[in-house]
Formats: sequence, structure tokens, C-alpha cells
Amino acid sequence: MYFRRFILGAIASAPMLALMAGAAQALTPDSAKSFITDSGVKLVAIVNSGAPEGQKASQLRDLVNQIVAVDQVGDYVLGRYINIATPAQKQQFQTLFHQLLSYNITYQIKAYQGLSFVVNSAAPQGDDVLVDTTITTPGKAPADVGWVIEEDAGQPKIIDVIVAGTSLRITTRNDYAGVITDNGGQVSALLSAMQNQITKIASAQ
Repeated sequence: MYFRRFILGAIASAPMLALMAGAAQALTPDSAKSFITDSGVKLVAIVNSGAPEGQKASQLRDLVNQIVAVDQVGDYVLGRYINIATPAQKQQFQTLFHQLLSYNITYQIKAYQGLSFVVNSAAPQGDDVLVDTTITTPGKAPADVGWVIEEDAGQPKIIDVIVAGTSLRITTRNDYAGVITDNGGQVSALLSAMQNQITKIASAQ
């Protein structure tokens, strides 16, 4: 399912995605690499701790809000349909998007116990910086994951996650657009699908 592909990919790579609003400021590869290194240390510490799952889920949600431009990713993945969505629909979309991310973080904690995170290199990518990492979880082959970092208001933020050469924010935008176009261009259809997915995940926890 499109939502599951986005969320699981992002969490397997760790929290992730977004498009920053406004003009970006210059960000050096070294500062972007340090940001991802620090974020990775925090992520691993939370996932591998012996704290109750509820506590870890709360800590992960806080970390996501600190290192990812979560609000802006909603604007990006809604794509051109942001121009036809009503103000109320835009607000509902952002609310559902945050809820969907939070529920899936909670749902997937056990799958990533034993996570390890190694930062390899960083290089400019246009106005952004791409940081390459290797993420390993028990029983799975190491995964090369790229993090696209941009500076916003003086703070580095993750704006995309690249897994197996695929941009998760672009994949998600295409998936969301598919739901809307398959339903006559109605944004309400996407909102209903997101709510149904949230209900399904919540009932399984």
C-alpha cells in the first residue's frame, strides 16, 4: 500500500522527508554530516534502549519533529493538488499526515531493535547536501541510505530520504496523486484513504 511503502521506507531508513518553504541558505557538507551523525546517535539510542515501547515511540516522534521538516513534506507530497484543496482540507491533510507518521513509528519499533547507523560521506547536491549512510538491522543486509539536508532558519533539516536510488518524497507524492486522480481529482478521497489507514493501524496496536 502506498502509505505503508512511504512510512516503512522512511522508518527503515529512519525519520525522514520534506520540502522546505522559502529560499535555502548555504549548508556545508561537514555541518550536514555532523547533523546526521548526531541524529543517528539519538535514533539508535532510542530504538535500542530498554525503555517501554510507548516511551520510545514518544521519543522518536519528538526526534522526528526536531530533525525533519514534517509540515513541509505534506505540502510537497500533496503536490499540485495543494492548489485545489480548501483551507480546511489542507489543515486536515497535515493533521492526518502527522498522525499516520506517528502511528507507524509506534507500530514498527520492534522491527528495528538492534539498529546500527554509520555515516559515510557528504557532498553538495545543488543547494542541498546529500549525506550517505549505512544502516543495519539484525537479520537484514546493510542498506545504503542517503539523506538530503537543507538549512532552514539557520537549522539543518532532512528534506528527503533516498533508498535504493529512490526518493521517498517523490514516491509518496506520486502515490498520493494516484489516489486523487483515481477518484476524479477529489482531495477528499485521499483524506478518506489516510483516515482509513490510520484507523487500521490503530486497531492493530
